Amino acid sequence: MAAVVAVLASGCATFQVPAWPWAKTDPAVAAKEAEVNRELGEDADGEVISSEYAGMNPDLVFDPLKGDNIAKSWKKLIGRGPNEQVAKAAMAEADRLFRGGDYKGAIPKYKKVIDRWPDSTLEEDARWQLAECLFFTDQYPRAEDAYDELVKKYANTKYLNRIAQRQFVIAQYWIGLDEKNRYPTIVPNLFDRSRPLFDTRGRAMKAFDHVRINDPRGPLADDSLIAQANAHFLDHEWLDADYFYGLLRSEYPDSDFLLQAHLLGLQAKLQAYQGPYYEGGILNEAEILADQVVVQFPDQMSSDEETRIRKVRAEIAAQQAERHWKRAQFYNKGKHYTAARMYYAMIARDYPETQLAAAAREKYAAIETLADVSDDPFPMLTRVLNPDALKEAELDAMAEAEEQTAIARQPADGTTPPKF
Repeated sequence: MAAVVAVLASGCATFQVPAWPWAKTDPAVAAKEAEVNRELGEDADGEVISSEYAGMNPDLVFDPLKGDNIAKSWKKLIGRGPNEQVAKAAMAEADRLFRGGDYKGAIPKYKKVIDRWPDSTLEEDARWQLAECLFFTDQYPRAEDAYDELVKKYANTKYLNRIAQRQFVIAQYWIGLDEKNRYPTIVPNLFDRSRPLFDTRGRAMKAFDHVRINDPRGPLADDSLIAQANAHFLDHEWLDADYFYGLLRSEYPDSDFLLQAHLLGLQAKLQAYQGPYYEGGILNEAEILADQVVVQFPDQMSSDEETRIRKVRAEIAAQQAERHWKRAQFYNKGKHYTAARMYYAMIARDYPETQLAAAAREKYAAIETLADVSDDPFPMLTRVLNPDALKEAELDAMAEAEEQTAIARQPADGTTPPKF
């Protein structure tokens, strides 16, 4: 009993981990652990020794119930698990058939390589060769899918440029077929394996997208954009054409198709504009784009193109003046003369060379002294309940009057635009 008390009194320092008979201690490992503990100091016994500690990524944890893992486990059970030697032998046989021109016979061999040795350089090569076999056997939809799957799994594959070339050629072929035959979108293709099952044109556009998205700085990225835009332009899909022309102008300013994207994009915007009674944002964009063409390509346009640009700018000015004229007439008819005068003044100031400029001055002079009809049926009640609204209206009227006074001093022939 005295011995026990003596041990307890001496403290916990006298207790040591016993040397279990079944414990195997490697002197080198023990020395390494001791060195690490000396470096950690007080943190040696802690579970987390760094503020940058992060738990294990759950995606990296093996889950036996996942579909892919079930398939892998089943293949391993029946003797079809990963095997490099089997894959290499199948690759050699497939390459022999490919070189001999037997592309159809090489397809199952390349599929066997992909199945028996995944996530390897050998699989990458087999996927490329499989896509090539499908391409040379005119199975273009399956080939395009195979090329895209290769890029998805190996984003930096060494075949990237060649894949873009293949996908671009396939897309051009499908577009050409659709322009010639006009295939219905929802009618299935059951006999021609070189075309997709549905929507040949839509699949072509998707292939063009793959060319650009898979290799956005590749040599064919801007080619795919201009091809998409031109296809939409020829089908009179003006908004889609305008989108792709705009994307080319913004994303590829050094492209050889830049001038073409400006000129055709300008035409697409004008065709998409629906008139003075509809939203006019696209007409404003066309006006800005026309000015950009003149400034950015002064030496690259032919004389015919320069003449066409001048006519387009005049047409845009006339359409903008018409928009303002319709609004001015609307307000004039409703006896909102202040708003009407503002739009008449904008026509004379911003578009003095149009046919409506002189008419706008005449209209402005006719209603210059007229007061607006009141929209307030109870002015005395408004003055009592909401006096701030009256003050704001007076200030707005004063500001508009100051802006419009200059138009009365302009010549009637419209030679000098009014300045506000």
